[in-house]
Amino acid sequence: MRIAVPLFALLVLLAGTTPAVAFADGGVGTDSDAPDSSTAVDRPTLASSSLARIDEPAVTELYVAPDPRGSARWTISVHYNLSSSSDRAAFDRYGREFEAGDADVGLDVAFFRTLADEASRATGREMSIQNTTRNATVQNDTGVLSLSFTWTNFVTDTDEGFVIQDAVLMPANRTWLASIGPSQRLVVETPSGYQVTDTRFGLDNGSVVVDGPHTFRDPLTISYQQTAVEEPPPGSEIPWLLIGGVLLVGLGLAVAAYVRRRDSDSDTDTADSATVPDTEDAAAVADEPSETDAVETDEPDGTGEVDPALLSDEERVEQLLDRNGGRMKQARIVQETGWSDAKVSQLLSTMADEGRVEKLRLGRENLISLPDEEP
Repeated sequence: MRIAVPLFALLVLLAGTTPAVAFADGGVGTDSDAPDSSTAVDRPTLASSSLARIDEPAVTELYVAPDPRGSARWTISVHYNLSSSSDRAAFDRYGREFEAGDADVGLDVAFFRTLADEASRATGREMSIQNTTRNATVQNDTGVLSLSFTWTNFVTDTDEGFVIQDAVLMPANRTWLASIGPSQRLVVETPSGYQVTDTRFGLDNGSVVVDGPHTFRDPLTISYQQTAVEEPPPGSEIPWLLIGGVLLVGLGLAVAAYVRRRDSDSDTDTADSATVPDTEDAAAVADEPSETDAVETDEPDGTGEVDPALLSDEERVEQLLDRNGGRMKQARIVQETGWSDAKVSQLLSTMADEGRVEKLRLGRENLISLPDEEP
């Protein structure tokens, strides 16, 4: 069984070489050795007693998937109609050899490495063929041989996207992609998030498609422009609403804590200012009896002490001073009497003028004493 794999026409540096021909008996020769070079060239033979031939594939597809980051994944698929059980058996045997890299059916990765080397010299940009895979499958009455590889630095970056053009060039501005034949098809995929902005060819579902026969009068050129940022896979979106709600709740708690701390500090400052004396009158306060001490020194009922309600304001102040060792701070007198600061201040000024009390300024407060007591 012979399997012929005619690829697209390529303007490569093959002029003057003599292609190898494989015969049914397994021999290898040149065109001069072949009885019919028009049908035997580049058509390796699959050993078979029937010598059945599948000279032309039903479809040959060249699928190119460019990556905006620079490379392109190529897949060349050749489809054959298998009309008999012997064809299918022979294709199955040959497919295993093809996958193992032992069969020469025209899908030769070395050939594409030659093209990449020529494009590298033409552009000054290093290219290579990597990650090669081979597959042979049979589905119903169709056998498919597929060769896949990654062509590095295949695309050219632009400000808005990328371009496919110079990777198909050869030195002297020639192109190795000259034409595709009948029953052949070139498909150049459009990546997600991009659109084609410039091409001479038709689009099918956004991808560039060229059906043969076709001759490329100018090098293949396709320009792409980015249209949108690729969406993340489902489930990976950041829950901004939830995060925003958490931040608002956290902010509210922080504000509430700050307000409580500020109010607490304010209460502490107020208490300190009312109960803690200045350093200037610390000695006087040390000798001043506390309210508890004053209560403990009160005479029991029935001793003849006059009820404060029956005393004048001046007499009540004198009574307070007498009960507290003869001297008190003015703020303490305000606390004990429950009078306003203004009333106590005016009353003490009058009593001082009359000689009934003495006022001594200590820091920010006044120390009030009975005349016969030393301050």
